[in-house]
Amino acid sequence: MLYNELYNDGLPLGFGVVLASNIAAMNRFSSLSQREREELIARTHGITSPEEMRNFVAEFGKSGLGIQ
Repeated sequence: MLYNELYNDGLPLGFGVVLASNIAAMNRFSSLSQREREELIARTHGITSPEEMRNFVAEFGKSGLGIQ
């Protein structure tokens, strides 16, 4: 089972939980356009573990991962 297999309001559940625990990433995510949000969410689809998701969100919070 992929870590982000379950969805809640369009966000992969694992992504939403980890995003909510990282203020910098949450602020950056909230400033994205709809297209940019969809692009970021698409990048989470291959993430298979909580640790990998935490690392992904932490990196997004620091660097934006090339989005915005």
